[in-house]
Amino acid sequence: MKIHETAFVVSTYRSYHEDISKDGYAKLWNNTATNALIPDILKSVSEHEAILHSLRNRFFYERMNSFFQQNEGGTLVNFGAGFSMYQFSFDDHVSTIEIDKKDIVDYKKEKVDAWIKDNKLPHRDIQYTAIDFNQNSVDTMVSSLLSILKKEPTFILIEGVVFFLDRQTTNKLFEVFRQLQKPGDLVGVVTYLPEVENTEVYKRLLHYFDSHNDTGDSFMHQTIPDEYFYKINGYQVKENTDEFEMVKIHVPTHKIKNREEILNETMYILEKS
Repeated sequence: MKIHETAFVVSTYRSYHEDISKDGYAKLWNNTATNALIPDILKSVSEHEAILHSLRNRFFYERMNSFFQQNEGGTLVNFGAGFSMYQFSFDDHVSTIEIDKKDIVDYKKEKVDAWIKDNKLPHRDIQYTAIDFNQNSVDTMVSSLLSILKKEPTFILIEGVVFFLDRQTTNKLFEVFRQLQKPGDLVGVVTYLPEVENTEVYKRLLHYFDSHNDTGDSFMHQTIPDEYFYKINGYQVKENTDEFEMVKIHVPTHKIKNREEILNETMYILEKS
């Protein structure tokens, strides 16, 4: 499985639970190849993955929507945007900068432009830029993004990405965020905490990726301790929760006994100080 294929899988997960994810557009990405992959993933890794990814989407959708309503607009800067569709559920006074690898950015722009033309999606102010987080310097990324960032305040989202980075690149990205943002701006980020490494479900996830990894498609993975986010220069933690807690709020009938039986991600909202 190539890393970018996870973007199709996650969008399909969101389409399974539109009432929870609040993503009424995810189904546009559904395709027969991904549909064929998913049953084996759910069986090999965890049957709860679709609902958990939908809850993660719900968390960030609600926080971003509230932020942009309070500020009467702004810009969503989506690092590693994949096939997320948040902007189409926000008011049209919200601009979006979509950042990902070139093949994903080009493919997404082509599809989104066609769907807007066919009235399957509402028109939105979206700019796309291809950036390799591992290869590009802080100065290069900041300069590139400042040249297209026209509307403030900003909400930076980095969702489903940190897991595939090393710590050095993660540190570099937070320095990019710090230089891009102003006080009161927000960052939304999601990670696995190190405790998950001892669970059987996490070991199954790593085994699945390793055993389905295409030659030449590197698979870096990391977990990050909670204290990391409390020590980021220029930011303070405004909110954090995990998917286990989100289940109890939004789908209490979906019985999960404890955090150890799921791939439990933790979501953070950081505020620029």
